[in-house]
Amino acid sequence: MTPRFARWITGLLALFFCTELLAHATTIGLVRIDLVGDRLTYTLAVALPEIPNGSALLLSAAANGDRAAIDTVADQARRSVRIDLGGAPCKAGGVRIAGGSSTNDARGNVEIDFTCSGEHGRLTVADDWGTFLGEHYQALANIRTASGERQVVFGETSRNESIDISRPVATGWLDFIKLGIEHILTGYDHLLFLLALLAGARGFLSVVKIVTAFTLAHSVTLTLAALGLVNIPDRIIEPLIAATIIWVALENLISAAPDRRRWMWSFGFGLVHGLGFAAALGEIDLKGAALVRALVGFNAGVEIGQLVFVVIALPLLTLLSRGRGATLTPRIASIAAAVMGTYWLIERVFLG
Repeated sequence: MTPRFARWITGLLALFFCTELLAHATTIGLVRIDLVGDRLTYTLAVALPEIPNGSALLLSAAANGDRAAIDTVADQARRSVRIDLGGAPCKAGGVRIAGGSSTNDARGNVEIDFTCSGEHGRLTVADDWGTFLGEHYQALANIRTASGERQVVFGETSRNESIDISRPVATGWLDFIKLGIEHILTGYDHLLFLLALLAGARGFLSVVKIVTAFTLAHSVTLTLAALGLVNIPDRIIEPLIAATIIWVALENLISAAPDRRRWMWSFGFGLVHGLGFAAALGEIDLKGAALVRALVGFNAGVEIGQLVFVVIALPLLTLLSRGRGATLTPRIASIAAAVMGTYWLIERVFLG
């Protein structure tokens, strides 16, 4: 190969690669997305010299107050950016445009307000300015929500990004009371334990002593666990709760006078159940006043739910215990509790 021919080849290759680079010149945009409650703000910043000349002129004119340019850019913005939250589209509102007076040394800024129908769920952002900023446009985006901050890239191959926005933790008095009520009324093992205790009770005074002892006990361990003073893994507590159900049910079936010391068993086993209740608060990182509200409110909710259950279950047990049911009803209830407790014990020990 002659030197002259080699120079021609080198020149042609250089021209080819330069052409390729120019053909794929990329516009880089900077995007900031802020979600506060159900309000979302989308802000795009681009360097005017880097975008197509027609778009740069439009942005510059809009930034300087040209009404027709403002309407054109605003319409383009609403078509280019689509946002969904929780499966529902957010409604685009006002569009603000700002920038310099010259395309030689200026940045263009487009800000869009959105209103969403919720505050949490899956946030999906479609960012496609290709028709306005060029087919090779891409953006570096910073998304800030109540769940934290995340950086993403909207590129030529991916114009969509989806992230999960967690439900904010409610920490008011009523929120914790509601949580306590829900926890006890959906905690079937706790309710079955109470049913087994009530099935062996004899008279109103016995019921009061049993419920009071159970309340005091689980309040103590719930508080200790929430404060971090006691920490026993669920893999130990959950099987123990099932074992307490079996114990009380078998005592009902075997003992001649199961209610004589029932309040003592109620207190002792209530300490175990309190550690089970604490798991609901353990999932929430609470400190200071929020922790106080959690302990008082959650405890109050548990007692309300417990009282509702006793008010419903006790009259039914009393009604079914008339006549021949005086011995039959407690035995049937205790056998059912023992069977269910055994099932839970096996499941929690061997299946986790």
